[in-house]
Amino acid sequence: MFMTDNVFPARRTFMCASAVLGSAALLTACGDGHSEADTPEASSVPKPTGQSQVVMKLADLEVGARTSVQAKHPSGKEIPVLLFRPDEKTVLAFSSVCTHQGCVVTAESSQDDFFCACHGSRFKPADGTVLEGPAIAPLVRYATEIKNDQISVYVTES
Repeated sequence: MFMTDNVFPARRTFMCASAVLGSAALLTACGDGHSEADTPEASSVPKPTGQSQVVMKLADLEVGARTSVQAKHPSGKEIPVLLFRPDEKTVLAFSSVCTHQGCVVTAESSQDDFFCACHGSRFKPADGTVLEGPAIAPLVRYATEIKNDQISVYVTES
């Protein structure tokens, strides 16, 4: 047996160091969930297609207010739809599915926005664009119409 000046790390030390370095590299690659990518613009106003659904009375949604209502998706499933009334003659409707990871976005927020509690994304009610990430894509917009003092929404595949 030879005695050398070379000292080799124990296998356990080597494995632990590898795990620490690998984890650090992975976390660095993932970052904090924010992206430097450009935020896509709001989707255009969709044309009414398919069957409209009356979701609420116009008088029940004040100007400047936002809410969530139930509507039937083309698949037949009841889904929440976000509504915002920016002025006397307009009501906007958006999908409640967060564009980050598919969680439910709500109109209940401490700020004047739509909020996803899963990861903290916030969306502008006026056009569905992202106010705060990690989501970067705007909410899907649905066509609406006001007829006989009722709000109707055209829910489409999204």
